[in-house]
Amino acid sequence: MFNLDSLSLKYLIEENKDFFNGAVVQKIQMLSKREILLSMRNLGENRKLYINVDPKFPHINFISNKDNYFIKIPKEPPMFCMLLRKHLEGAKLSRVSVVEYERIIEFYFDIYDEIGSLTSMCMSVEIMGKHSNIILYNAQNKVITGCVHNISPEKSSIREVWGGIKYIYPPKQEKSDILRGSASDFYNLDEDKISEKYYYFSKGLVDFILKKNLSKIELYSVLQNLAAGDVSLIKEFWLENIKKEGLNIPNSSRLNGLIETYFSYFVMKDLMQTRKNRLQKVLDKEFKRQNDIILNSNKKGNYLSHKEKGDLILANIYKIQKGDKKFEASGVEIILDEDKTPSQNAQAYFALYNKGKKAAEILEKRKIEAQNNIEYLNEILFSVENADRPDILDEIEEELSEYSENTQRHSLQTAGGKAKKKEAGPNIKTLDFKGFTLYLGRNNKQNDYLIRKGSNPEDIWLHAKDCPSSHIIIKTENGRKPVTDEVLLYGAKLVKENSPMKNTGKASIIYTKRKYLKRPPETHLGYVTYREEREIVI
Repeated sequence: MFNLDSLSLKYLIEENKDFFNGAVVQKIQMLSKREILLSMRNLGENRKLYINVDPKFPHINFISNKDNYFIKIPKEPPMFCMLLRKHLEGAKLSRVSVVEYERIIEFYFDIYDEIGSLTSMCMSVEIMGKHSNIILYNAQNKVITGCVHNISPEKSSIREVWGGIKYIYPPKQEKSDILRGSASDFYNLDEDKISEKYYYFSKGLVDFILKKNLSKIELYSVLQNLAAGDVSLIKEFWLENIKKEGLNIPNSSRLNGLIETYFSYFVMKDLMQTRKNRLQKVLDKEFKRQNDIILNSNKKGNYLSHKEKGDLILANIYKIQKGDKKFEASGVEIILDEDKTPSQNAQAYFALYNKGKKAAEILEKRKIEAQNNIEYLNEILFSVENADRPDILDEIEEELSEYSENTQRHSLQTAGGKAKKKEAGPNIKTLDFKGFTLYLGRNNKQNDYLIRKGSNPEDIWLHAKDCPSSHIIIKTENGRKPVTDEVLLYGAKLVKENSPMKNTGKASIIYTKRKYLKRPPETHLGYVTYREEREIVI
C-alpha cells in the first residue's frame, strides 16, 4: 500500500476548509489507542473526522460512508481521550493548516480555561509512518499537554515528545521546492531521484506519473502544477490505487472519499485478520483439547479380565483356601489377597470390573461428546474464515464464550445457571430476488436465530448436505407466496457460495419447510434435524 503524502494532506485540508473554519467539537472518542473520532458541527451539518496514527496506515479523513469503518467505542476510554475531552470538547476550531513540506496537520482551537480566559490549544496530527503521533500542546507557550505516543530520550536522541516539554517540529528534510528551484537542476536529475530531491512527491506518486511516459519538459511542468495546486492528478493517483485493490469506486469525486475508500480497506482488512488469527488460536486450542479427550477415551483398559478372574475364582472356589497368594485356572494366573476368603477375592475382582465398566461408559460418552464438539467447532471455524465484517466476528466470539461456559459447566456437572439475558437480534444479511426476501445466516448464532425467531413454519430452509454451511431462509409470507424453482435455485447457489464446497464442481443442497426442522435438546447452537427434505445438485 501507499502512504499518505504531504500533497494529498494539503489538498484534503483545502477541500474541507469551509467546514473546518469555525467548526465546534461536540464529541471526542477513541476507537483504539491510535484511532480518534472527532464529532464536529458547522454550516448546519454534523461530520465525523477520523484520525489514525497506526504506523501501518496513518491517515486522516471525514467518514462519509459508515460501512467503511467499524465504529466500536471501548467501555474505558484511554487516558489521552480523557485529556482531549477535558480541553477540546465544546471548543471552536479557529484554524487548520498543513506545515509546509511536512505531513503534519495542525488544528488550532479557541477554548476558555478554568478562570474564563480565552486561550489557544493546538492538536498536531503527524502522519509520518512509524513516527506518526497526535500531540496536544498550548499554542501560546508551545508546552505539550499530552500525546498518543510518548518519545523519551531512550527512544530517540533526535526529538523527544512527552507532556511538560516544549513542542518542536521534526528535523527538516534536505530537499528542494520544485517551485523555487531551477529547471536545469531538474533536467540534470535522474527520474528515480525526484522523490529524494524534492518536497511533496512520494515515490509512489512519482512512479505513477512516470508511467505516463512524459518528456522531461512535460514532466517538469506536471510536477510544478501539482505543487502549485493541481489536485486532479492526485485524485487520479488514488483512484488508480483503489481500482488496483478491486474496491468499489466512491460516488463522490472528492479527495476525501478516495482517501477514505483506500485506507479504510486496509484498516478493516488488518482488523479482520488480527481478530481471525486470535479466534483461530482459541479454536486450535479447543480442537486439541477435544482430540485429547478422544485419544484418552480409547485407553479404556482391560476391565473384562477382572470379571473373568472373578468367575474363575467362583468356579474353582473349592480349590482355593484363605491365605493363598495366587491361583491358576484355564491358563490365567490370579493374584489373591491372603487375608480374604475366596468369595471376598471374587467380589473384589467383580468390584474392579464394575468400576472399569462404569469408567469405560463415561469415557465412551465423553468421546461421543468430543466428536460432536469437533463437528461444531469446524462449523465455527468455517464461520470465522468466511466472516467479512467485525460485527460477525463479535457474534462468533459471543458464541465461543457461551460454548466455553457450557462445556465447563457440563464437565463440572453443576446444576442451575445464570438467568439468560434478553436476546437482541443479530445482524442478519438480507437479500432480495424476484420479489422474494432471503435471509442469510453467517454463523451459528445467526443460524439459530433464523430458525427460532426469524422465520415462519411455511418458510423454506436450505442447507448444504453433510457439511457446514450458512442457513438460508426464503420468506413465503407463511405459505401464501409459493417459492418458484428460480428462487430455489438462487437460494441453493447462495448456500454453495457460503460453504466449504464453494470451489467444488458439484454440491448437494437440501431444502425443506421450516416446520420440519427440530433442534434436539442439549445440542450446539445452529444444530437441527430435519425431515421431508428434497435435494438440489448445483
